[in-house]
Amino acid sequence: MDNIPEMSNMYPEHRFVMDNLRDQILGYIKSSNCVIMREAKYKWPEYDECFEPDISLLCGVRHRKKLNYTDVPRFIAEVLSDSTEKNDREHKMEAYAKVGVQEYWLVDWRKPYGAVERYMLDDSGENYILHDIVNGNEPGDVKINILSFPHVVFSMGDLMKHVGEDIEE
Repeated sequence: MDNIPEMSNMYPEHRFVMDNLRDQILGYIKSSNCVIMREAKYKWPEYDECFEPDISLLCGVRHRKKLNYTDVPRFIAEVLSDSTEKNDREHKMEAYAKVGVQEYWLVDWRKPYGAVERYMLDDSGENYILHDIVNGNEPGDVKINILSFPHVVFSMGDLMKHVGEDIEE
């Protein structure tokens, strides 16, 4: 990868969504063998580079080599931004499918009330297929769950909490 985006300039909304998603999942996995991580580093033998998804849900044994996890998370979410969207939709999506991440989300805080594209591995275990797109709406509050963890349910409103609150026009 020649042009890895600099994440220190990320919008506050990007961080709000990452924190909100982590907080929503955390309440459901406290007594499990899973851990929800923000910006964990993964290094898999199939790739020379290190991957750092916005949110990952890793269950079971956790293997590490120095600072990098070598296990494959069951769920990864990337929060889209103008500077990372192409990489999230192409390179990262392909890599996560290739290593076997079961479910992949692309979260777009830039859309009114937010949107989540939910992808699952196909039967070959090598590519993602779009399961659906969940759009937030107002005044109603849409519920969303992690498909591979159906008991993890929260609202799009909770996911998008604080997004756009401090923007001055």
